[in-house]
Amino acid sequence: MREDFQPERVAGFMRFIFGPKRPGVIYTAEPIEGSASAYTEVDVNINLAPFLAYSFNPDIPWFATTPSSLRWTSWTRTDPPWSRLPRIWELFSDGDLPRVIRGMETVENTPDLFSGAYYRYDLHRTLILFRHEGRSVLISLSRQKDRSEVGKKGYIVGTDDDWSYFYSGEPGLTVGGIGWMNSYMFDSVGIAVYAEKEPAGAAVRTANVKWVRGGWSNINVIQNRHIHKGMQRFAQTLKSVLESPQLPSIKVLEESAARIARLTDAEIRHKIHLYRAILLSRAERLVLENLKAHLGKIPLEEIRELVSFPALQGPQQGG
Repeated sequence: MREDFQPERVAGFMRFIFGPKRPGVIYTAEPIEGSASAYTEVDVNINLAPFLAYSFNPDIPWFATTPSSLRWTSWTRTDPPWSRLPRIWELFSDGDLPRVIRGMETVENTPDLFSGAYYRYDLHRTLILFRHEGRSVLISLSRQKDRSEVGKKGYIVGTDDDWSYFYSGEPGLTVGGIGWMNSYMFDSVGIAVYAEKEPAGAAVRTANVKWVRGGWSNINVIQNRHIHKGMQRFAQTLKSVLESPQLPSIKVLEESAARIARLTDAEIRHKIHLYRAILLSRAERLVLENLKAHLGKIPLEEIRELVSFPALQGPQQGG
């Protein structure tokens, strides 16, 4: 039997979230079944209602605000009494809090910064809306359902800030020497908190703690620093998207997503063909930059991060 949510039980966690932190320290949590962990937080200068309308909107793909971390997401099931994922930002105004929404989500991430692999897996997710010391708060809890699908080789095209990735569909890693390994995400648990920094304030404190076990041959190779780096990637992209002065309105994004959902198979294939051509042209420019560095026309350090390839070698002698 599920217990009702009791806000007082998370009061200590909320005090930690809004309390001071030591600069440069990676905060971690107690391991869960051997999982590594990390904690991150960032403030996003936007009201909570539009924050949630962009990030937890049933009519906008959730990866739209975190394109450096998520390739694809789909809310696949909503538990009773809900028949579908509600527009949760509208629930704060009805006064009937706390509210709890449970369901299932399917996720595929972008190539990770450690191994280059990407994974697809299912998550049990619970969303809890409540108020804490006058602040409106959303807590999102997730637990991976089963072991992920086998990790597949992915590549960052250009820099990670470009949000352009290549998905090979081939099992394995892009790490040198162990590219043939079949890897998996064995388990993951996440707690994400999105809270008004001040009551009715124009900033949202986003805080995340995550536990992950993953690797190969039942050996966990994920360390705290790997999780922390990936979570910083997630948080900083979320902040840059939602604080951008060029961010489209919620209505525009909803309408764009609806138009895309109505595309025929033939129209989708045509657009994928155009997109592949764009990625190819970007890759060809990177090859040219690589060659220019080999020939000494530009400094190697200037493009080392841009090309994202194995370390450039010096000129080879013919034999």
